Amino acid sequence: MNLNRLAVRARPRSSWESVDLGILLARPLWWQLSALWLLPAALLFLLLGLIFPDSPNWVIFAVWWLKPAFERLPLLVASRKLFNEPMSNRQALAQFGSANRHDWLAWLTWRRLSFTRAFDLPVTVLEHAQGKTRATRIALLHRNTASSASWLHIVGVHVEMILVMGLAALLYLMLPAQLEIDWIPLVSDNSVLSAWIANGLTLLVMAAVAPFYVCAGFMLYIGRRVELEAWDIEIQFRKLRARLDAQQQRPRKAHTARATTVASLACAVCLAGISALLAPQPAHADVATPGQAEAVIDEVLAGEDFHQREQVSHWRLKTFESREHPIPEWLIAFVEWLEGLGGSEEVDTEGAFWPMLAGIIEVLLWITAIGLVAYLLWRFRDHLRALLGYRAPKSITERSRPQTLFGLDVRRESLPEDVTREVLTLWQAGHQREAMGLLYRASLSNLISQFDCAFRDHHTEAECAQLVRDEAGQDPRLQPALVHFFSQLTVVWQRQAYAHQPPAHAQLESLCMQWQQVFREREATS
Repeated sequence: MNLNRLAVRARPRSSWESVDLGILLARPLWWQLSALWLLPAALLFLLLGLIFPDSPNWVIFAVWWLKPAFERLPLLVASRKLFNEPMSNRQALAQFGSANRHDWLAWLTWRRLSFTRAFDLPVTVLEHAQGKTRATRIALLHRNTASSASWLHIVGVHVEMILVMGLAALLYLMLPAQLEIDWIPLVSDNSVLSAWIANGLTLLVMAAVAPFYVCAGFMLYIGRRVELEAWDIEIQFRKLRARLDAQQQRPRKAHTARATTVASLACAVCLAGISALLAPQPAHADVATPGQAEAVIDEVLAGEDFHQREQVSHWRLKTFESREHPIPEWLIAFVEWLEGLGGSEEVDTEGAFWPMLAGIIEVLLWITAIGLVAYLLWRFRDHLRALLGYRAPKSITERSRPQTLFGLDVRRESLPEDVTREVLTLWQAGHQREAMGLLYRASLSNLISQFDCAFRDHHTEAECAQLVRDEAGQDPRLQPALVHFFSQLTVVWQRQAYAHQPPAHAQLESLCMQWQQVFREREATS
């Protein structure tokens, strides 16, 4: 496996991104992979059909059961294509026997109904892992990926079913309306011809879906290996090593044979002299008697290294004395009450379970209904307050104040000290949209901070104007002049922002004067 020839970019991907990459890999190879799947499957289908002409359902079941054997050739071709090693149909068919040599019995027996077949099959076909090695490898690969592989299998099964029904409906729609056909004998269980036609369509659908299923599982496997083995880092290191090797390969000066010989002799003479001078003298070990050795051993054992103590504490389960606990009276009374909820009290002992079960279900239904009502009341509490004419406390309103509305910053800190002067300055400089935007968001900011208007992030300009009109009937602070000004400003802002129709200069000055009256005069009085 040469990572430098990888056809896709090696990087960590999510599971579904890897599945999507497998679908893209299968699209240009669809004809080849479908043919490689269909050829052995069709041969088996025809052979079994000749042997068992009266059992079409058993024939298609046998083909369906052998799908793991037919999926190995498409997997082999897709793996070669991923590393830019194309394989022809003849070369792939020649390897049909060798590809199905490993673990064929396991895949056709206890692993046949595995939901992660497309993800696990590369471990057998490409890595040739068996036994304990395969189990360890599969356990490592399945972490954080087994669920995606299972859902891929479930989706593939449903796609096959939908395509079979859709293909049958298409054939029915293609028949002319003048053609009168008695469908009852054809769709009955005793019609062998209709069963063979339906099974043939099923075979074609399985061959059409197989390339996408195999390639999606294979790329899910490749994505997991890229994550575990860091292929992207390895490829970058290889490129770095190749670049360094290219820089180091420079022409070197040739040395003559005579100079090489003289240098070698000089080095040999120097090394011989140094070795003679530095040669170690033979060492003679002192021979100790058994008594002296025993004394040395006792001295070592008496040291601090052999007299260290360490105290370790940990938690353990407490040992309780086993004693029989009587059943509480309240539990007995509760069970009897449940039995009474189920129906009549004249019930024999053998049938007492069903009334109690009915009582339990009734209690659970009541708890669910009460919980649902409580959740709805809590979920729509703001709407209920508005319907009852109750305004939220100021502390709640302050916590829910938005920071931006329609992309406009409505924080007080973002506004200049003199709003109207800045608006007129922007207008005279030719920035009509910025001027109107500043005046509009300054109005929103003052409505939020001074009048506690409960604007939300999802509100539109028209909804904000309607909210101000609705709250004017409940809040005496919202005077009619303010409501009229904000409604007029909202219309002017919508024309400027969406229709690109700026107001006249006189209208802008009028809006600025009204803004000063409804907001600045209130700040001065408060």
